[in-house]
Amino acid sequence: MAHSFGAFLVPQQHITYLQQHPGSVHDYLDGRVPDATDPSSLPTDWPTEEPESMGSWSINHRNTDLYHWILNGGPELVTGAGSIFQTWYEPDHQSVAIKLDAFNERFAFGPEQLPELAALVSKVDVPAVLKAFTAWCKSQGKDYEPDEYACMPFVDEFTMFGEGLQDAIRKGHGIVW
Repeated sequence: MAHSFGAFLVPQQHITYLQQHPGSVHDYLDGRVPDATDPSSLPTDWPTEEPESMGSWSINHRNTDLYHWILNGGPELVTGAGSIFQTWYEPDHQSVAIKLDAFNERFAFGPEQLPELAALVSKVDVPAVLKAFTAWCKSQGKDYEPDEYACMPFVDEFTMFGEGLQDAIRKGHGIVW
């Protein structure tokens, strides 16, 4: 399991290659040619340095389900683009996410999933976060009652992510996380 969330804009042909060559995603994200790979077999524009992240998040392995609740309005598992955070704690639940390695650390969405994801992300506002965060805290047995101030960092993260998704959609790219 990855320890922090990083999402990257990636051309579809790269996602296809990464899907066909499990495990090469780690080299891709490091900007390296995978071992024992002929560089001429790689897609054009294979990165030679680490790709730029879509932004910084406070997600970690202890709170991915909270982000899922915020994005989807509750704990129910989903099969569509709302499964982005769920892939970390329920990686074997059937969804449109593309597994890119055997360790359930890296996944992708092709360009066709991004409009659905962008629509979900655009609905994240303070009232939605407050409702989901409060319900999540109660489900965890926490005595914490979040307020609007505590919700703003989540809204800011989702706003940043939404901007990155719109950029990916404009470019016809997918994302890898």
